[in-house]
Amino acid sequence: MNEPGPPDAPKSNQEVLFSMVQAIAESQAKEVEIKRQELEIRSQEIASNERIAMKSIEAQERFHINGREQYNKHLIHRYIYVFLTVLLICAFMIIMVMNGGRDVIIEVFKMALAAATGAFGGYHAGKNKKDNSEEG
Repeated sequence: MNEPGPPDAPKSNQEVLFSMVQAIAESQAKEVEIKRQELEIRSQEIASNERIAMKSIEAQERFHINGREQYNKHLIHRYIYVFLTVLLICAFMIIMVMNGGRDVIIEVFKMALAAATGAFGGYHAGKNKKDNSEEG
Protein backbone atom coordinates (compact mmCIF):
# COMPACT_ATOMS: atom_id res chain seq x y z
CA MET A 1 0.00 0.00 0.00
CA ASN A 2 1.63 2.93 -1.31
CA GLU A 3 -1.22 5.31 -1.00
CA PRO A 4 -0.33 8.63 0.38
CA GLY A 5 -1.59 8.98 3.83
CA PRO A 6 -2.18 11.90 6.04
CA PRO A 7 1.53 12.53 6.68
CA ASP A 8 2.05 13.11 2.93
CA ALA A 9 -0.83 15.58 2.65
CA PRO A 10 0.97 18.38 4.44
CA LYS A 11 3.97 17.88 2.18
CA SER A 12 1.84 18.27 -0.92
CA ASN A 13 0.18 21.32 0.59
CA GLN A 14 3.61 22.68 1.37
CA GLU A 15 4.70 22.02 -2.19
CA VAL A 16 1.61 23.73 -3.55
CA LEU A 17 2.17 26.63 -1.18
CA PHE A 18 5.82 26.77 -2.12
CA SER A 19 5.00 26.77 -5.83
CA MET A 20 2.41 29.51 -5.27
CA VAL A 21 4.87 31.63 -3.30
CA GLN A 22 7.45 30.99 -5.99
CA ALA A 23 4.96 32.04 -8.71
CA ILE A 24 4.09 35.19 -6.73
CA ALA A 25 7.78 35.98 -6.30
CA GLU A 26 8.40 35.50 -10.02
CA SER A 27 5.44 37.73 -10.95
CA GLN A 28 6.63 40.38 -8.52
CA ALA A 29 10.13 40.16 -10.00
CA LYS A 30 8.62 40.61 -13.47
CA GLU A 31 6.58 43.58 -12.21
CA VAL A 32 9.69 45.13 -10.69
CA GLU A 33 11.54 44.67 -13.99
CA ILE A 34 8.64 46.23 -15.90
CA LYS A 35 8.54 49.16 -13.45
CA ARG A 36 12.30 49.60 -13.83
CA GLN A 37 11.93 49.67 -17.62
CA GLU A 38 9.06 52.18 -17.33
CA LEU A 39 11.17 54.39 -15.09
CA GLU A 40 14.06 54.19 -17.54
CA ILE A 41 11.76 55.17 -20.42
CA ARG A 42 10.29 57.99 -18.33
CA SER A 43 13.76 59.31 -17.48
CA GLN A 44 14.64 59.22 -21.19
CA GLU A 45 11.44 61.17 -21.95
CA ILE A 46 12.31 63.74 -19.31
CA ALA A 47 15.85 64.11 -20.70
CA SER A 48 14.43 64.48 -24.21
CA ASN A 49 11.93 67.11 -23.07
CA GLU A 50 14.71 68.97 -21.30
CA ARG A 51 16.82 69.02 -24.48
CA ILE A 52 13.83 70.25 -26.49
CA ALA A 53 13.08 72.97 -23.92
CA MET A 54 16.72 74.14 -23.89
CA LYS A 55 16.79 74.32 -27.70
CA SER A 56 13.52 76.26 -27.63
CA ILE A 57 14.90 78.73 -25.09
CA GLU A 58 18.05 79.19 -27.17
CA ALA A 59 15.96 79.78 -30.30
CA GLN A 60 13.81 82.36 -28.50
CA GLU A 61 16.93 84.10 -27.20
CA ARG A 62 18.40 84.28 -30.72
CA PHE A 63 15.06 85.53 -32.06
CA HIS A 64 14.85 88.32 -29.48
CA ILE A 65 18.47 89.35 -29.96
CA ASN A 66 18.08 89.38 -33.75
CA GLY A 67 14.78 91.24 -33.43
CA ARG A 68 16.42 93.96 -31.33
CA GLU A 69 19.31 94.22 -33.78
CA GLN A 70 16.90 94.57 -36.70
CA TYR A 71 14.86 97.17 -34.85
CA ASN A 72 17.98 99.16 -33.98
CA LYS A 73 19.13 99.02 -37.62
CA HIS A 74 15.70 100.24 -38.66
CA LEU A 75 15.91 103.16 -36.23
CA ILE A 76 19.38 104.08 -37.46
CA HIS A 77 18.15 104.06 -41.07
CA ARG A 78 15.18 106.20 -40.08
CA TYR A 79 17.40 108.76 -38.34
CA ILE A 80 19.78 108.85 -41.32
CA TYR A 81 16.81 109.41 -43.66
CA VAL A 82 15.42 112.23 -41.50
CA PHE A 83 18.86 113.85 -41.20
CA LEU A 84 19.47 113.70 -44.96
CA THR A 85 16.00 115.07 -45.69
CA VAL A 86 16.51 118.01 -43.33
CA LEU A 87 19.98 118.57 -44.81
CA LEU A 88 18.57 118.64 -48.36
CA ILE A 89 15.80 121.04 -47.38
CA CYS A 90 18.30 123.34 -45.68
CA ALA A 91 20.62 123.19 -48.71
CA PHE A 92 17.67 123.97 -51.01
CA MET A 93 16.67 126.95 -48.90
CA ILE A 94 20.24 128.29 -48.69
CA ILE A 95 20.69 128.00 -52.47
CA MET A 96 17.35 129.70 -53.08
CA VAL A 97 18.14 132.53 -50.64
CA MET A 98 21.56 133.09 -52.26
CA ASN A 99 19.99 133.25 -55.74
CA GLY A 100 17.17 135.56 -54.66
CA GLY A 101 14.38 133.00 -54.61
CA ARG A 102 12.63 133.99 -51.40
CA ASP A 103 9.27 133.95 -53.13
CA VAL A 104 9.88 130.38 -54.25
CA ILE A 105 10.65 129.33 -50.67
CA ILE A 106 7.46 130.98 -49.40
CA GLU A 107 5.37 129.26 -52.10
CA VAL A 108 6.99 125.89 -51.32
CA PHE A 109 6.20 126.37 -47.61
CA LYS A 110 2.57 127.24 -48.46
CA MET A 111 2.21 124.09 -50.56
CA ALA A 112 3.92 121.93 -47.94
CA LEU A 113 1.71 123.37 -45.18
CA ALA A 114 -1.43 122.73 -47.25
CA ALA A 115 -0.33 119.17 -48.03
CA ALA A 116 0.57 118.48 -44.39
CA THR A 117 -2.76 119.87 -43.17
CA GLY A 118 -4.68 117.77 -45.70
CA ALA A 119 -2.74 114.61 -44.85
CA PHE A 120 -3.17 115.16 -41.10
CA GLY A 121 -6.89 115.87 -41.43
CA GLY A 122 -7.47 112.96 -43.82
CA TYR A 123 -5.61 110.55 -41.55
CA HIS A 124 -7.64 111.51 -38.50
CA ALA A 125 -10.93 111.62 -40.42
CA GLY A 126 -10.30 108.06 -41.67
CA LYS A 127 -9.27 106.93 -38.21
CA ASN A 128 -12.44 108.38 -36.64
CA LYS A 129 -14.59 106.80 -39.36
CA LYS A 130 -12.94 103.41 -38.72
CA ASP A 131 -13.42 103.75 -34.94
CA ASN A 132 -17.09 104.68 -35.37
CA SER A 133 -17.74 101.70 -37.70
CA GLU A 134 -16.14 99.30 -35.19
CA GLU A 135 -18.30 100.62 -32.33
CA GLY A 136 -21.61 100.30 -34.18
